[in-house]
Amino acid sequence: MILREGDRGRRRRAGFTLMEMVVVMWGMGIALAMGLALIFTTASTNRVGSVAADRIGHRSELARQLRRDVGRAETTLDRIDDFKASDACLILRMPGGSVIVYQWRGKALERREKVGGKERVQILPIAPRETETKVVFIRPAASTGVVTLRVTERKPHGPEDVSELSAALGGILR
Repeated sequence: MILREGDRGRRRRAGFTLMEMVVVMWGMGIALAMGLALIFTTASTNRVGSVAADRIGHRSELARQLRRDVGRAETTLDRIDDFKASDACLILRMPGGSVIVYQWRGKALERREKVGGKERVQILPIAPRETETKVVFIRPAASTGVVTLRVTERKPHGPEDVSELSAALGGILR
């Protein structure tokens, strides 16, 4: 091949210039950063969703248990053994002389079932550990027969969330 003197400046080598490579690497870096942000956002959303689902499941189980116990109970008691009814303690007398005691102990709700000389203790989950939780039992007024469990949750730097679970004592409102 014969090259003319004027063609030497026009002939290019196959390949990319340094500037083209920098632009491509810059674009790939932006795409990678956006992909990582999407992955972290998805993981965070998944975690928040699973915590909310757990909370709803626990609250649903607690409501089912409380409503079943209160619905079967004959009355509430003011005192039994070492337990005294208060905002943090609910004592239910069941048919046949058995007793169920719900007691809030700062971070856990205990359910004690006393039948004869035997006692069964169950810990009922209320809220995630990172929340500040307060549980209050509202015992029935003589005319209503409705027991209410008020759960107040406060997440760090978040609003207060109050929920109430109510049940008719002895099923009188069914």
